[in-house]
Amino acid sequence: MDCKTHRNKALLLALLSFCCLQSVFAQRENFGSWTSIAVDKKLNKFEIGAETEFRTIYAVRLLDRWSLSLNADYDLSKIFKISAGYQLMNKLDEKYLNYQIRNRFNVSGSGKLKFNDLSISLRERIQTTIKDESNRIKEDGTTDTYKMNPEWSWRNRLTLSYNIPNSKVTPSLSAESFYQLNNPDGNSFDNMRYQLSFDYKINKRNHVELFGVINSELESEDATGKYILGAAYKYSFK
Repeated sequence: MDCKTHRNKALLLALLSFCCLQSVFAQRENFGSWTSIAVDKKLNKFEIGAETEFRTIYAVRLLDRWSLSLNADYDLSKIFKISAGYQLMNKLDEKYLNYQIRNRFNVSGSGKLKFNDLSISLRERIQTTIKDESNRIKEDGTTDTYKMNPEWSWRNRLTLSYNIPNSKVTPSLSAESFYQLNNPDGNSFDNMRYQLSFDYKINKRNHVELFGVINSELESEDATGKYILGAAYKYSFK
């Protein structure tokens, strides 16, 4: 049996395991799923991309958020780059049981160092989210406004990746903090996120990623459940 057959069997086993875990946790309120499809294009030192993502709660029984993102990266050097992005979201408001539009803008700076097959990267991001409040109508007819609108936050993510020799699979482990920047009651960390990922490089243009996420808190609307299973596909234009 050749290496290609082994890799295909390993990928199939990972996909089957992902589906089984979805079924096991399907009835738990604190379980969610994320799926996304992305494309990107490298233009000298620039890289532009687009992504659409679906997030569910109660496993896959209820759509919590759909989004469309546009982003651009610029390589300042071999180890450092800056980024800017925009995200349009349609987000479920569980209090009023309707979907509301969010507009999010972000700027980031990230650095990456390699030590043989091991890579360490750090990303710092500032983001602001503008929320539509027009459908949040109280019984007396007044608008139930958000405490922070627009909402500003700082995200700090540290990622450790290992490039397995002679393998198309790259595992990584990351930790990310979410810190409020304009909470009138006092700024604080409203979520810590831990993620274990397995990126599978099908070929130079196609990537598939399977991952699991643990959110420490659910105050942040970015959490979308405490335990997450996800799958992502990316196509790169060359």
